[in-house]
Amino acid sequence: MNFESLTQMAKSSKPEKPDKSQQELRTALEQRLNLLKPSLQQGIDEYRQALEDGLFEDKEGEPTDSGEKRKEEMQKRLSTLFDRAENIKAKLDSGEELPQAQKEISTTYTHPDGKKETITLDFETKLQEFTSFYQTTNLDLPLDFEDTAREIWNNNQGDIEQAIAESGFDDMLIIPPTTDLAELAEKMKMENGYYFYQVKEDFSNVQSLKVDKSRIILFHHLDSLPEITQKTGLNTHLNITGADAQKLYQANPEKYLGTLEDAIVLERKYFEDTGGKHLSDYNNKSAQWLPGSSVGARLGDSYWDPDYRRLYVSARGLTHRASALGVRPSRCFF
Repeated sequence: MNFESLTQMAKSSKPEKPDKSQQELRTALEQRLNLLKPSLQQGIDEYRQALEDGLFEDKEGEPTDSGEKRKEEMQKRLSTLFDRAENIKAKLDSGEELPQAQKEISTTYTHPDGKKETITLDFETKLQEFTSFYQTTNLDLPLDFEDTAREIWNNNQGDIEQAIAESGFDDMLIIPPTTDLAELAEKMKMENGYYFYQVKEDFSNVQSLKVDKSRIILFHHLDSLPEITQKTGLNTHLNITGADAQKLYQANPEKYLGTLEDAIVLERKYFEDTGGKHLSDYNNKSAQWLPGSSVGARLGDSYWDPDYRRLYVSARGLTHRASALGVRPSRCFF
Protein backbone atom coordinates (compact mmCIF):
# COMPACT_ATOMS: atom_id res chain seq x y z
CA MET A 1 0.00 0.00 0.00
CA ASN A 2 1.46 3.37 -1.00
CA PHE A 3 1.74 6.59 0.98
CA GLU A 4 -1.26 8.25 -0.67
CA SER A 5 -3.54 5.28 0.14
CA LEU A 6 -2.44 5.29 3.76
CA THR A 7 -3.01 9.03 3.98
CA GLN A 8 -6.52 8.75 2.54
CA MET A 9 -7.35 5.94 4.98
CA ALA A 10 -6.16 8.06 7.90
CA LYS A 11 -8.23 11.02 6.71
CA SER A 12 -11.39 8.97 6.17
CA SER A 13 -11.16 7.38 9.63
CA LYS A 14 -11.01 10.74 11.40
CA PRO A 15 -14.19 12.74 11.96
CA GLU A 16 -14.30 16.25 10.56
CA LYS A 17 -13.76 18.90 13.21
CA PRO A 18 -16.91 21.00 13.70
CA ASP A 19 -16.77 24.68 12.89
CA LYS A 20 -16.34 26.99 15.85
CA SER A 21 -19.35 29.02 16.94
CA GLN A 22 -19.37 32.78 16.48
CA GLN A 23 -18.99 33.19 20.24
CA GLU A 24 -15.90 30.96 20.23
CA LEU A 25 -14.43 32.92 17.32
CA ARG A 26 -15.13 36.25 19.07
CA THR A 27 -13.57 34.97 22.29
CA ALA A 28 -10.45 33.88 20.41
CA LEU A 29 -10.23 37.28 18.68
CA GLU A 30 -10.63 39.08 22.01
CA GLN A 31 -7.81 36.97 23.43
CA ARG A 32 -5.57 38.02 20.51
CA LEU A 33 -6.38 41.67 21.27
CA ASN A 34 -5.64 41.20 24.96
CA LEU A 35 -2.31 39.55 24.15
CA LEU A 36 -1.34 42.60 22.08
CA LYS A 37 -1.94 45.05 24.92
CA PRO A 38 1.17 44.15 27.01
CA SER A 39 3.35 44.34 23.88
CA LEU A 40 1.91 47.76 23.05
CA GLN A 41 2.49 49.07 26.57
CA GLN A 42 6.02 47.67 26.63
CA GLY A 43 6.73 49.36 23.28
CA ILE A 44 5.40 52.69 24.52
CA ASP A 45 7.46 52.44 27.72
CA GLU A 46 10.61 51.57 25.74
CA TYR A 47 10.03 54.52 23.40
CA ARG A 48 9.64 56.94 26.32
CA GLN A 49 12.75 55.55 27.99
CA ALA A 50 14.70 55.87 24.73
CA LEU A 51 13.69 59.55 24.56
CA GLU A 52 14.86 60.13 28.13
CA ASP A 53 18.14 58.28 27.52
CA GLY A 54 18.89 60.18 24.30
CA LEU A 55 18.94 56.95 22.29
CA PHE A 56 17.68 58.81 19.23
CA GLU A 57 20.71 61.10 19.19
CA ASP A 58 23.79 60.15 17.20
CA LYS A 59 26.56 58.80 19.42
CA GLU A 60 30.23 59.61 19.05
CA GLY A 61 31.78 57.64 16.22
CA GLU A 62 28.44 56.63 14.67
CA PRO A 63 27.42 57.49 11.10
CA THR A 64 25.17 60.52 10.73
CA ASP A 65 21.45 59.87 11.38
CA SER A 66 22.08 56.60 13.26
CA GLY A 67 19.89 57.85 16.09
CA GLU A 68 17.14 58.84 13.67
CA LYS A 69 17.22 55.35 12.17
CA ARG A 70 16.78 53.82 15.64
CA LYS A 71 13.83 56.14 16.18
CA GLU A 72 12.22 55.19 12.86
CA GLU A 73 12.64 51.46 13.56
CA MET A 74 11.02 51.77 16.99
CA GLN A 75 8.19 53.88 15.58
CA LYS A 76 7.62 51.31 12.82
CA ARG A 77 7.31 48.47 15.34
CA LEU A 78 4.86 50.49 17.42
CA SER A 79 2.84 51.49 14.36
CA THR A 80 2.53 47.85 13.28
CA LEU A 81 1.25 46.85 16.72
CA PHE A 82 -1.24 49.74 16.81
CA ASP A 83 -2.53 48.85 13.34
CA ARG A 84 -3.05 45.23 14.31
CA ALA A 85 -4.86 46.17 17.51
CA GLU A 86 -7.09 48.65 15.66
CA ASN A 87 -7.95 46.10 12.96
CA ILE A 88 -8.92 43.48 15.53
CA LYS A 89 -11.00 45.98 17.54
CA ALA A 90 -12.75 47.13 14.36
CA LYS A 91 -13.73 43.53 13.58
CA LEU A 92 -15.08 43.03 17.09
CA ASP A 93 -16.98 46.35 17.12
CA SER A 94 -18.54 45.81 13.71
CA GLY A 95 -20.56 42.82 14.87
CA GLU A 96 -19.95 41.17 11.49
CA GLU A 97 -19.83 37.40 11.19
CA LEU A 98 -16.31 36.17 11.80
CA PRO A 99 -14.76 33.63 9.38
CA GLN A 100 -13.41 30.25 10.37
CA ALA A 101 -9.63 29.72 10.28
CA GLN A 102 -8.16 31.39 7.22
CA LYS A 103 -6.50 29.23 4.59
CA GLU A 104 -4.73 32.33 3.30
CA ILE A 105 -3.08 35.24 5.06
CA SER A 106 -2.61 38.50 3.19
CA THR A 107 -1.14 41.51 4.94
CA THR A 108 0.78 44.69 4.23
CA TYR A 109 4.49 44.99 4.90
CA THR A 110 6.06 48.46 5.00
CA HIS A 111 9.67 48.62 3.81
CA PRO A 112 12.21 50.82 5.63
CA ASP A 113 11.86 53.39 2.82
CA GLY A 114 8.10 53.57 3.36
CA LYS A 115 7.15 51.52 0.29
CA LYS A 116 4.26 49.15 1.01
CA GLU A 117 4.05 45.57 -0.23
CA THR A 118 1.16 43.11 0.04
CA ILE A 119 2.42 39.68 1.05
CA THR A 120 0.11 36.66 0.71
CA LEU A 121 0.74 33.14 1.97
CA ASP A 122 -1.73 30.43 0.93
CA PHE A 123 -1.41 27.61 3.44
CA GLU A 124 -3.27 24.87 1.56
CA THR A 125 -1.26 25.49 -1.60
CA LYS A 126 1.98 25.36 0.39
CA LEU A 127 0.91 22.22 2.24
CA GLN A 128 0.26 20.33 -0.98
CA GLU A 129 3.52 21.68 -2.40
CA PHE A 130 5.49 20.33 0.55
CA THR A 131 3.66 17.01 0.61
CA SER A 132 4.63 16.54 -3.05
CA PHE A 133 8.20 17.70 -2.33
CA TYR A 134 8.66 15.12 0.42
CA GLN A 135 7.20 12.38 -1.76
CA THR A 136 9.62 13.32 -4.56
CA THR A 137 12.58 13.16 -2.19
CA ASN A 138 11.28 9.88 -0.67
CA LEU A 139 11.11 11.31 2.85
CA ASP A 140 8.63 9.32 4.95
CA LEU A 141 5.93 11.49 6.50
CA PRO A 142 3.86 10.71 9.58
CA LEU A 143 0.21 9.96 8.78
CA ASP A 144 -0.91 13.03 10.71
CA PHE A 145 1.51 15.39 8.91
CA GLU A 146 -1.20 17.43 7.18
CA ASP A 147 -3.51 17.57 10.20
CA THR A 148 -0.68 18.66 12.49
CA ALA A 149 0.47 21.33 10.02
CA ARG A 150 -3.10 22.68 9.79
CA GLU A 151 -3.34 22.80 13.56
CA ILE A 152 -0.11 24.81 13.81
CA TRP A 153 -1.36 27.20 11.12
CA ASN A 154 -4.80 27.63 12.68
CA ASN A 155 -3.45 28.13 16.20
CA ASN A 156 -0.89 30.78 15.21
CA GLN A 157 -2.59 32.85 12.51
CA GLY A 158 -2.47 36.08 14.45
CA ASP A 159 1.23 35.75 15.22
CA ILE A 160 2.01 34.64 11.66
CA GLU A 161 0.25 37.69 10.24
CA GLN A 162 2.07 39.94 12.71
CA ALA A 163 5.46 38.42 11.85
CA ILE A 164 4.86 39.01 8.14
CA ALA A 165 3.75 42.61 8.75
CA GLU A 166 6.74 43.35 11.00
CA SER A 167 9.55 41.53 9.18
CA GLY A 168 8.45 41.04 5.58
CA PHE A 169 8.61 37.23 5.53
CA ASP A 170 7.31 36.12 2.14
CA ASP A 171 7.66 32.33 2.16
CA MET A 172 7.40 29.40 4.54
CA LEU A 173 8.64 25.90 5.23
CA ILE A 174 6.40 23.13 6.53
CA ILE A 175 8.65 20.54 8.15
CA PRO A 176 7.70 17.22 9.79
CA PRO A 177 9.58 15.79 12.79
CA THR A 178 13.17 15.17 11.66
CA THR A 179 14.75 12.95 14.30
CA ASP A 180 17.05 11.09 11.90
CA LEU A 181 19.43 13.75 10.56
CA ALA A 182 21.52 11.29 8.57
CA GLU A 183 18.46 10.01 6.69
CA LEU A 184 17.17 13.55 6.14
CA ALA A 185 20.52 14.70 4.75
CA GLU A 186 20.67 11.72 2.38
CA LYS A 187 17.15 12.43 1.07
CA MET A 188 17.90 16.17 0.66
CA LYS A 189 21.32 15.71 -0.99
CA MET A 190 22.16 18.02 -3.91
CA GLU A 191 24.89 17.96 -6.55
CA ASN A 192 28.15 16.83 -4.86
CA GLY A 193 26.56 16.25 -1.47
CA TYR A 194 28.19 17.46 1.76
CA TYR A 195 31.50 18.52 3.23
CA PHE A 196 31.84 17.77 6.94
CA TYR A 197 33.85 19.81 9.45
CA GLN A 198 33.75 18.65 13.08
CA VAL A 199 30.48 16.89 12.19
CA LYS A 200 30.57 13.12 11.75
CA GLU A 201 29.39 11.85 8.39
CA ASP A 202 26.55 9.96 10.08
CA PHE A 203 25.68 13.12 12.10
CA SER A 204 25.80 11.03 15.29
CA ASN A 205 27.60 13.76 17.26
CA VAL A 206 25.04 16.49 16.42
CA GLN A 207 22.47 17.55 19.00
CA SER A 208 19.55 19.66 17.72
CA LEU A 209 16.70 21.34 19.59
CA LYS A 210 12.98 20.69 18.98
CA VAL A 211 13.39 18.70 15.78
CA ASP A 212 11.04 16.04 17.15
CA LYS A 213 8.12 18.37 16.42
CA SER A 214 6.42 19.46 13.21
CA ARG A 215 6.92 23.16 12.54
CA ILE A 216 6.10 26.03 10.20
CA ILE A 217 9.00 28.41 9.53
CA LEU A 218 8.60 31.81 7.90
CA PHE A 219 11.61 33.07 5.93
CA HIS A 220 12.67 35.52 3.22
CA HIS A 221 12.82 34.10 -0.30
CA LEU A 222 15.97 36.07 -1.15
CA ASP A 223 19.37 34.98 -2.42
CA SER A 224 21.56 36.50 0.29
CA LEU A 225 21.72 37.79 3.85
CA PRO A 226 22.76 41.30 2.67
CA GLU A 227 19.62 41.39 0.50
CA ILE A 228 17.48 40.66 3.55
CA THR A 229 19.05 43.57 5.41
CA GLN A 230 18.65 45.85 2.40
CA LYS A 231 15.00 44.93 1.89
CA THR A 232 13.82 44.78 5.50
CA GLY A 233 16.36 46.56 7.66
CA LEU A 234 16.70 43.40 9.75
CA ASN A 235 20.21 42.83 11.05
CA THR A 236 21.69 39.56 9.77
CA HIS A 237 24.71 40.08 12.05
CA LEU A 238 27.45 39.23 9.57
CA ASN A 239 30.88 38.66 11.13
CA ILE A 240 29.59 37.94 14.64
CA THR A 241 31.25 35.29 16.80
CA GLY A 242 29.64 32.02 17.70
CA ALA A 243 29.20 33.32 21.24
CA ASP A 244 27.25 36.32 19.92
CA ALA A 245 25.10 34.07 17.71
CA GLN A 246 24.40 31.85 20.71
CA LYS A 247 23.25 34.85 22.78
CA LEU A 248 20.92 36.02 20.01
CA TYR A 249 19.40 32.57 19.69
CA GLN A 250 19.01 32.01 23.41
CA ALA A 251 17.21 35.35 23.75
CA ASN A 252 14.83 34.72 20.81
CA PRO A 253 15.12 31.13 19.54
CA GLU A 254 11.98 31.42 17.41
CA LYS A 255 13.37 34.39 15.45
CA TYR A 256 16.39 32.79 13.78
CA LEU A 257 16.89 29.70 11.64
CA GLY A 258 18.28 27.38 14.27
CA THR A 259 19.16 23.85 13.23
CA LEU A 260 21.05 21.89 10.61
CA GLU A 261 17.84 19.99 9.93
CA ASP A 262 15.91 23.14 9.04
CA ALA A 263 18.81 24.56 7.00
CA ILE A 264 19.13 21.36 4.95
CA VAL A 265 15.41 21.28 4.13
CA LEU A 266 15.43 25.00 3.29
CA GLU A 267 18.45 24.64 1.01
CA ARG A 268 16.98 21.73 -0.94
CA LYS A 269 13.52 23.28 -1.25
CA TYR A 270 14.98 26.58 -2.47
CA PHE A 271 17.13 24.62 -4.94
CA GLU A 272 13.99 22.98 -6.34
CA ASP A 273 11.96 26.22 -6.43
CA THR A 274 14.62 28.26 -8.23
CA GLY A 275 15.86 25.69 -10.72
CA GLY A 276 19.26 25.21 -9.13
CA LYS A 277 20.09 28.29 -7.02
CA HIS A 278 21.48 28.00 -3.49
CA LEU A 279 20.27 30.20 -0.64
CA SER A 280 23.37 30.01 1.57
CA ASP A 281 26.04 30.67 -1.08
CA TYR A 282 29.22 31.66 0.76
CA ASN A 283 30.28 34.04 -2.03
CA ASN A 284 27.04 35.98 -1.44
CA LYS A 285 27.83 36.38 2.28
CA SER A 286 25.08 33.98 3.23
CA ALA A 287 26.72 31.38 5.47
CA GLN A 288 24.59 30.95 8.59
CA TRP A 289 25.18 30.15 12.23
CA LEU A 290 22.76 27.46 13.42
CA PRO A 291 22.85 27.74 17.23
CA GLY A 292 20.02 25.21 17.68
CA SER A 293 22.47 22.49 16.61
CA SER A 294 25.68 21.75 18.48
CA VAL A 295 28.60 19.35 18.65
CA GLY A 296 29.80 19.53 22.22
CA ALA A 297 30.64 23.19 22.86
CA ARG A 298 30.73 23.98 19.14
CA LEU A 299 27.77 25.56 17.31
CA GLY A 300 26.40 24.38 14.00
CA ASP A 301 26.75 26.39 10.81
CA SER A 302 26.25 25.71 7.12
CA TYR A 303 26.76 27.23 3.69
CA TRP A 304 26.87 26.28 0.04
CA ASP A 305 30.32 26.09 -1.53
CA PRO A 306 29.84 27.18 -5.19
CA ASP A 307 33.31 26.01 -6.21
CA TYR A 308 32.99 22.40 -5.09
CA ARG A 309 29.17 22.31 -5.49
CA ARG A 310 28.44 20.93 -2.04
CA LEU A 311 26.85 21.98 1.24
CA TYR A 312 29.15 22.50 4.20
CA VAL A 313 27.76 21.14 7.48
CA SER A 314 30.04 22.36 10.21
CA ALA A 315 30.47 22.99 13.91
CA ARG A 316 32.75 25.79 15.06
CA GLY A 317 33.99 27.25 18.33
CA LEU A 318 32.38 30.22 20.05
CA THR A 319 35.27 32.55 19.13
CA HIS A 320 35.03 31.81 15.39
CA ARG A 321 33.82 34.55 13.07
CA ALA A 322 33.80 35.24 9.32
CA SER A 323 32.68 38.19 7.23
CA ALA A 324 30.33 35.94 5.23
CA LEU A 325 28.82 34.22 8.32
CA GLY A 326 25.73 35.61 10.03
CA VAL A 327 22.26 34.54 11.17
CA ARG A 328 19.13 34.07 9.06
CA PRO A 329 16.02 35.85 10.37
CA SER A 330 12.99 33.58 10.45
CA ARG A 331 9.98 32.82 12.62
CA CYS A 332 9.21 29.31 13.83
CA PHE A 333 5.86 27.98 15.03
CA PHE A 334 5.19 24.59 16.63
